[in-house]
Amino acid sequence: MRELKKILNLGRSFWDAQVLLTAVRLKVFDFLNSFTDAESLADKLKVDARALRMLLDALTSLGILEKKSNIYKNKYKYADFLTSSSDKSVTSILNHYYNMWQDWGNLIESIKTGKSSDNRKKDPEENYHFINGMDNLTKFYKENILSNIDFTSAKKILDIGSGPATYLREMLKKNPTLKGVILDLPQATVVAKEKLRDEGLLNRVDVIEGSLEDKNFGSGYDIVLISQVLHSLKKELCQLAIEKSFGALKKGGKIYIHEFYLNEKRTAPKDNIVFCLNMLLHTDGGDNLTVNEIKDLLSNVGFFISKTILLKKPPTVLIEGTKN
Repeated sequence: MRELKKILNLGRSFWDAQVLLTAVRLKVFDFLNSFTDAESLADKLKVDARALRMLLDALTSLGILEKKSNIYKNKYKYADFLTSSSDKSVTSILNHYYNMWQDWGNLIESIKTGKSSDNRKKDPEENYHFINGMDNLTKFYKENILSNIDFTSAKKILDIGSGPATYLREMLKKNPTLKGVILDLPQATVVAKEKLRDEGLLNRVDVIEGSLEDKNFGSGYDIVLISQVLHSLKKELCQLAIEKSFGALKKGGKIYIHEFYLNEKRTAPKDNIVFCLNMLLHTDGGDNLTVNEIKDLLSNVGFFISKTILLKKPPTVLIEGTKN
């Protein structure tokens, strides 16, 4: 019967996900840092009180809220992650998951056709949640990456597909002589520039807006960083990005590829395997790669593989290549 329970729980797991994601979308948690009743909260959120009570009870059953009599409050251990104003907030990435709901509902069509089902025209808020959501995730694990990148003596770095430029911002703060260049699409660079400006770093960064296949990368870089980008690209574009990076680096310069990875059988890690379907839904030919596939992309261009580090949280690989 344990097997039956597992199958049935997996089949309805989207119920629990929608309880959480709907509450985030409504900003329920922003109003529950102190005990509040459903009726008062419904007035603030402009929703139906009876329906909101059901949602709050469901959140309580999931262990995210605490309930006393008929009033509710965020559980302390989750509050910082679910309150939008908190430094530890992950509400942007959760809003991004909410925005992907319709696409995942069309998974069967993508399986039939082999093509993306992501045909919606995204508004600026949705794009913001996607890009800022990357910062939500990387801020907790950034030191795992930075501690393995030799940037202390570097003078110039190119961050390809920079998104919110989380890693670059930290490098700039730790190395005051470092200059940066970010290359990404306009909907991403607007978020990166906002965050760089807020931290007083924008004057040390040049911005190249556009797709990597169309843009000149420039030259004279000590480091090229490509973090969590290759999985969104067709394999030929992965190769092109690395070829252009090789040409942009100084002799002796280093490229760092940070990616989700698959084992050689393509059966693990589990989250990375399921993420491949996310790439099917949302990209034109994107996929996760095995460690050896990433190394081959680098070796084919002429990089010497000088470091390979498997990281557990989250399960990613950092590969260092040197241009000799």
